[in-house]
Amino acid sequence: MAINGIERIAERILRDAQTEADGIRSIADENCAKIGAEYEKQARDAASEILGAAEKEAADLIKRMKGESEMKARTALLEEKQALMQQAFDQAQEEILNMDEEKYRAFLTALACRACASGKEELVLNGKDLKRFGKELCDAVNAKLAEEGKPAKVTLSKSPADIEGGLKLRDGNIETNCSIRTLIEAGKDRLTPEVAAKLFG
Repeated sequence: MAINGIERIAERILRDAQTEADGIRSIADENCAKIGAEYEKQARDAASEILGAAEKEAADLIKRMKGESEMKARTALLEEKQALMQQAFDQAQEEILNMDEEKYRAFLTALACRACASGKEELVLNGKDLKRFGKELCDAVNAKLAEEGKPAKVTLSKSPADIEGGLKLRDGNIETNCSIRTLIEAGKDRLTPEVAAKLFG
């Protein structure tokens, strides 16, 4: 009888322990579920944040690349336009240098007369023009200066100038460079809008 009572007490203790263990397990399962859900939410939030940041970075990168691409395209277009305009100025120089001889001589005469300040300058031509025109051109310049009522004592230099075309005038230490290249370069700022309008409309 005493043994049966002890067994019943033991069984009861075991049942109570099992019930308590089941309760603890249930609470633990609930806590685990809550913790799991919380971590899952945090993971989703973190993933969403990372994805949002990645999307923003990708959008910024695309925007930067598009901006850089547009800038490169504008730079390339500008360089191409500048190259075409330089070709136009180079062609203008060639056309002047390849003028009919009589027109070119008249051009040089008018150029020298416009550039003369004292009328006593030394006229300097390149080697080719010195042989072709020489004294004849110098005489034509003096004749035109005299006709305009200006001093006409321009002399011809025997030493050629290192220029493609045009001329130089020397008056003591002062030299006036009227080479074709110099004249075109000097007129570029003034002529560029007109040339650009004709080339690119």
